[in-house]
Amino acid sequence: MGWLAGITAPDLDITFEANKHFTAVQEMSEEVRQEITYQGAFGYNGPVLRRMRPSDEGTISFSVVLLKSGITGEMNNEELLRGMEDFEITTKRGNTTATYRGCNWNRISIRSTLDQVTLDADVSVPGYPAPFKPGVGAG
Repeated sequence: MGWLAGITAPDLDITFEANKHFTAVQEMSEEVRQEITYQGAFGYNGPVLRRMRPSDEGTISFSVVLLKSGITGEMNNEELLRGMEDFEITTKRGNTTATYRGCNWNRISIRSTLDQVTLDADVSVPGYPAPFKPGVGAG
């Protein structure tokens, strides 16, 4: 592979539950966070204890070009996304695929120009599974 082919963007795809997806994904970023706290102790200068844990949420941000009416595509506007809650989202970057569950959108923005209409969205991803509660949901 030549060096120019190596710097081009990989195929991007974002699929929502029931195999619904936007056709023209322009860009996407996946962000995972962790919380780090430091604790000092009497008689010491600086921290003596460090704690790390997964953050409560991460974020998937993406931009897609919305297609004209009548053009084939499962999601051609924001209406389906606006009606979704606690959904599953699968992202694909080249050969890398990740699935996130329990997601909810927290921002949808529509940008319109003479050339195209673009949807920008942020999706909140739970950072860790909910704690197990004995007796809840047991059949």
